Amino acid sequence: MARTPSRSSIGSLRSPHTHKAILTSTIEILKECGYSGLSIESVARRAGASKPTIYRWWTNKAALIAEVYENESEQVRKAPDLGSFKKDLDFLLRNLWKVWRETICGEAFRCVIAEAQLDPATLIQLKDQFMERRRELPRKLVENAISNGELPKDTNRELLLDMIFGFCWYRLLTEQLTMEQDIEEFTCMLINGICPGAQR
Repeated sequence: MARTPSRSSIGSLRSPHTHKAILTSTIEILKECGYSGLSIESVARRAGASKPTIYRWWTNKAALIAEVYENESEQVRKAPDLGSFKKDLDFLLRNLWKVWRETICGEAFRCVIAEAQLDPATLIQLKDQFMERRRELPRKLVENAISNGELPKDTNRELLLDMIFGFCWYRLLTEQLTMEQDIEEFTCMLINGICPGAQR
């Protein structure tokens, strides 16, 4: 693909045109070359931006990829309201898996996880920033379920979220996101484990 004409930077302020070009170039390179082919140099070259500009706006490659994920996954940040915790959780996970399968988000998330295994700073970003934002919506569903009596008041909220994310991460990393029938089975097992005899 032809290189994007060079754009002028406006210092620490983000030029909207340059910002968009950098994110678009990141997506294109991820689709064409995968994580191994993505570098700040390749993004800068394609976007017509300088490396100092990119590093001024994003601390590292993982932070850049994380912003791509944020932008492309907007549709899974809306809280469902289907009348029960199980229905809401089913909907949320199905929607998440669909976004991971059909957009660049799945590849982007795998990239951030991979980078976190090699770079301590990225691991901190993953735990304290990226994942904390990812947990906000399911945490809200859990809190609502506790408030309306669907889950016990003494439910360990964070451990429950770990179980939900562990299931989803495993399926993402092993490329098993097409088996959506397992989502309903998982949520049934999860809820019945917390509340034996709960309605399916």
